[in-house]
Amino acid sequence: MSEYQYYEFQAIDRALTTKEQAAIKKLSSRVQLSPTQAIFLYNYGDFRGESEQVLTQYFDVMLYIANWGTWQLTFRFPKALVDLDWFEPYQLRDTIIITQTSQYIVLDLKINEEEGTQGWVEGEGWLPRLLPLRDDLLQGDVRLLYLVWLRTAACLSQYVLEDDPIEPPLPPNLNQLSPQLKTFVEWVELDSDLVAAAAQASPFRQSTTAPPLENWLSALSETERQEFLLKLVRREPHVDLQLISRLKELAGQTRSIAPLCSGKRRLSELHAIAETVKKQRKKQEREIARKKRIRELEDLAPKEAQTWTRVEELIALKRAKSYDEATALLQDLHDLAKYQEQLPEFVRRFEKLKSDYRRSTALMQRFKTIKW
Repeated sequence: MSEYQYYEFQAIDRALTTKEQAAIKKLSSRVQLSPTQAIFLYNYGDFRGESEQVLTQYFDVMLYIANWGTWQLTFRFPKALVDLDWFEPYQLRDTIIITQTSQYIVLDLKINEEEGTQGWVEGEGWLPRLLPLRDDLLQGDVRLLYLVWLRTAACLSQYVLEDDPIEPPLPPNLNQLSPQLKTFVEWVELDSDLVAAAAQASPFRQSTTAPPLENWLSALSETERQEFLLKLVRREPHVDLQLISRLKELAGQTRSIAPLCSGKRRLSELHAIAETVKKQRKKQEREIARKKRIRELEDLAPKEAQTWTRVEELIALKRAKSYDEATALLQDLHDLAKYQEQLPEFVRRFEKLKSDYRRSTALMQRFKTIKW
């Protein structure tokens, strides 16, 4: 299988200047570039720049995926808008990495699967669905970081963590994942039963209405008011969040995230719970499928005679597609007979069909696929 590497960079807070776009073009003549996006795709060769450096200098989010089993999602945040204390409990060597520059905090999430991915890998289309995760993190929602730990803990425990590590702080509402978190689970192939197992101990937290901060506008100094207005005129990013943060400070409200529960369960416990969840899920799925099949058979019952006639008409056409359709109808008729406890009558009619068309090898082969 050929090599596949996909890089996608997205600018959110501001568009790239003409000069910055020119600098990006120097990295590859085949880059797909716009004022807010850059995409690099490699089937052979490699990215000529340092991806993290390109992100820090020009963009706000980077997605990277390679078909040897690597997923990477990196975020750049203005320092004034996030608190390192939100992310630090989840730091994990080579996986959840926090770095700082003079202006930014960079959160780098890397997942490496030693055995590589299975099947074909696509990078296109994922980042637009994952972009809301940056806003979540800006608001102090750290469920993404717990999910990254959950995805990587099993393989990391061999050389980074202890053999059976304890889970990190447990964020609330893991049992109510947002569309973007569900997309992340799908993208990195995280076992949904394992997520459900972890969510069993995750507390529910109802979102609270924002306090009436407008009462504190008068507490801003004239200089601050002018600074915020100037930022607004310049269309600087996140002026609203900066203003809200300042008003909260004046109101005596510190920036915080939803209370976290201390991690208590070991990885082996989570996997044991996940196995139970999986068994329950499959049992429920079988029951749903059984009830659905009963409804289908009850709908078929009044049309049984017409269905037998249709089977004979399809067989008489002597076409592969018609043989397939006739075989599917015979399966339905078999299941109906079994449900109605009239299987001997079905067998009699089916054996007659086999006798009448015994010289049609193609049809006989299809008859063998009917499940008894």
